[in-house]
Order: sequence, then C-alpha cells, then structure tokens
Amino acid sequence: AYYTARDSTGHLCIGVAFSDRPLGPYIDKGAPLLEMVHKALLIAQLYLNNEVYLIYKVDGNAHGKPTELYAIKLTQDGKSLNGQHSFLFRDSLAW
Repeated sequence: AYYTARDSTGHLCIGVAFSDRPLGPYIDKGAPLLEMVHKALLIAQLYLNNEVYLIYKVDGNAHGKPTELYAIKLTQDGKSLNGQHSFLFRDSLAW
C-alpha cells in the first residue's frame, strides 16, 4: 500500500507498507519512500508494465506554481526507489 503522510517536520511524503494478504496486517517500511523538501507530494500510484513505477504529483498549485506529475522506477519488490525521477507533464491551463 502506497500512501501520503506527513513526516516529523510536517512535509508530505509518500510511504509504503506491505502485507502477504490484502486485508493485512501491514508492516510499514519505517521511513518515507519518497520525500522532497519544500514540495508537497500527493497521489501516489503504482503502474505495472513489466516494471514497477511510482507515479506521483508534486502539488505546485498549493504554492502558486504549476502542478507536475512524475514517475520513478521502483525495485521489483516495490520497497525502494531504483532510478531517476522522470517528468511526465504539468498543468498548462488556469482553473
């Protein structure tokens, strides 16, 4: 399960917890999977296409900036990052 939560400093981070069964119990990794200082991370999603990726949104609109979506490759077990952040797209129109 990938989720968004605040760390001890109040920054939004993406965390991960695992279980052998869909109903749990889940064991958290114990540290953020992904965190970026001064940026809010929202909407963690897993995408499978023979490889494991995390798709996430950097919430720029909360700070008067564009909102951007990125992908980053994960290890096959999904517990660690395994690549560079790849920019996907950003919003281009005002709401």
